[in-house]
Amino acid sequence: MTRDAQPAHARSTAVQGTGIQRATSSGGADGRPAPRSAVGPGSEHMGDGGSVLATTRRRLRRSVPLLVGAIVLAVIVLLNLLPGQEEDDGPLSPGNAAPQGARAVAEVLAAEGVDVVRVESFEDALEELDAGPATLFLNDARQYLSATQVAELADASGRAVLAAPASRQLTALDEEFTLLGSVPLDFGDTPALAAECQDEAATAAGTISATGTAYSGGIECFPTPVVGVTDDGSDDGSDDGSGGLYTTSADGAVAVLGAPSVLSNETITEDGNAALALHALGSLPTLVWYEPTGADIVASGEGIDPRTLLPPWVDPLLVWLLVCAVLAMAWKGRRLGPLAVEPLPVVVRAAETAEGRARLYQDSRSVAHAAANLRAAALTRMARRLRVDRSAPPGEILDAVARHSGRPRTDLERRLLDHTPTTDRELVLWAQEILDLEKEIRS
Repeated sequence: MTRDAQPAHARSTAVQGTGIQRATSSGGADGRPAPRSAVGPGSEHMGDGGSVLATTRRRLRRSVPLLVGAIVLAVIVLLNLLPGQEEDDGPLSPGNAAPQGARAVAEVLAAEGVDVVRVESFEDALEELDAGPATLFLNDARQYLSATQVAELADASGRAVLAAPASRQLTALDEEFTLLGSVPLDFGDTPALAAECQDEAATAAGTISATGTAYSGGIECFPTPVVGVTDDGSDDGSDDGSGGLYTTSADGAVAVLGAPSVLSNETITEDGNAALALHALGSLPTLVWYEPTGADIVASGEGIDPRTLLPPWVDPLLVWLLVCAVLAMAWKGRRLGPLAVEPLPVVVRAAETAEGRARLYQDSRSVAHAAANLRAAALTRMARRLRVDRSAPPGEILDAVARHSGRPRTDLERRLLDHTPTTDRELVLWAQEILDLEKEIRS
């Protein structure tokens, strides 16, 4: 059987790579086409040639990194939301056995017969102080309480010991206390300071080893050079002379401890730190140990740093999210290499590729680019129909079109070359005009 005598259905065209190849397949001995299962790889398929299950598995493999990241993020959020056992790790906390805690002082006071009561709120502290003679130890390191709240607690207690209070928290007290400044850094790491005052607790201690903030008041003990502070609490570099790290009112009802570190487990055994702590906190049968929280804040109009209201795990979480964002940008924003040209695994209809390219132009709103392709294709077809060289300039092709169609050349030049659509509607109308012109030439 010759090539011309072969059945028409035995010849097919395959689009492979960037060119078009002729693929001829022979039928059986009787001239009938080969069975469907015997058709070679150049036969036509619709879609990607794979099953639904294979496609699903491939997409799942691609989405594994996203699924892992989502699971990790969900676990982190779940661990933060689940209630866990709270560890007592606060500085100067009576239950903290770490070097920064004050568990040693609390246990020694309890062994000496002092009832150490730890309260969790402002109302509980007032209730315990109103129950009987009690010493208040206020450790408000983040300055949650207002001056009015501090004064109210001091009035309700038999004796109040304030651990390094802020300047604004001292304004409502009956006694006049002033925050002078901090001990300069070059004064020494742990200087031994003498009492140099007539207060009973300071005299029993003799000397202490601590640094901190100096205050002025009725009785100033453990004087030390200080650095002045500005209104916002920062050092101004000036030397305000001498202030006391332990200052009390004239009657001893209120004491300001500018060196709270003397109560810590790490330094309680140094010099007279233990004697000062036991005499200052153990003068009454009950010790109310109060550490305010954000829930104790009242709308007093006093400035409070909002960053102190955030839980401690917020900063690590923000850092973790930043790292994840950087990794995601590096992963999804990597540069792609050049396109690799390879033969297509299946035969694709020319209409499908044309439709796909048209949808890409439509999605990207490339009206001008689509019009340029239509113009070039139309000129090529008209040149071939009128037997004009395809490499001829557009003006020569328009001359042939004008002679064949009878239309003015200026009108053809205006419609084909000078006019460029700007919207999809104009592109459709313009393409229809070109199609009508080609029909005139073919007829």
